Amino acid sequence: MPSLKGKVALITGGFGALGMEVCRRFLREGARVAMPSRPGSKSPELPGDLRAAGAALFTGDADLEREEQVRAFVAKASAALGPVDILINAAGGYAGGEPIGDVAAETLDRMLALNLKTAFNMCSALLPTMRQRNSGRIISIAAKTALVPAAKKGPYAIAKRAVITLTETIAEEVRGTGITANAIAPAIIVTPANVASMPGADTSAWVTPAELASLMVFLCSDEARSVNGTVLRAFGGV
Repeated sequence: MPSLKGKVALITGGFGALGMEVCRRFLREGARVAMPSRPGSKSPELPGDLRAAGAALFTGDADLEREEQVRAFVAKASAALGPVDILINAAGGYAGGEPIGDVAAETLDRMLALNLKTAFNMCSALLPTMRQRNSGRIISIAAKTALVPAAKKGPYAIAKRAVITLTETIAEEVRGTGITANAIAPAIIVTPANVASMPGADTSAWVTPAELASLMVFLCSDEARSVNGTVLRAFGGV
């Protein structure tokens, strides 16, 4: 069975529904976890089981859209937990509902900043150390719409497609170094926000955070050392 014992994982978006489940699963698998939160944000209070993780869990403020804050957080997390072995880019945001002709340029800028720039800054900050150690795992969350575009989801789909291109580029650059970079493209995830936004929807075919966390554990394991540059389609039954 895959094990993350002794590994250090940095999980962005860790205070969201998906990130919280990934954090919980990684801690259970023996990893030490760092989770940044946006300065001034009203992040939910950590549940009791995560507070009980003690020194195995490091949290702190960092605006992931600002390179200097990302690098400062990485330095603090590394000092507290050790060098980062695993990067999970789960931070992001969604905007949709308008055809391209009606979308404001600012909406595209925001989607690129939330989904692409945050991942780019984290990868840029962590790749040099991973290269020095000849070891590392990078997993970024894309989306089904990045692979199967849908009407009125343009800015989000474009940003998530860019996350895939970032992942594929890194995968080529690190080939043969002991580092891998992969992406997971889920369809609709079962989160409180998604359920609330689609009342009455049949959620049985949606993808659960626990299922995505299991995919991440596998991709971070030694068993997945040959999986590089892949986009896993976690479409569920949608």
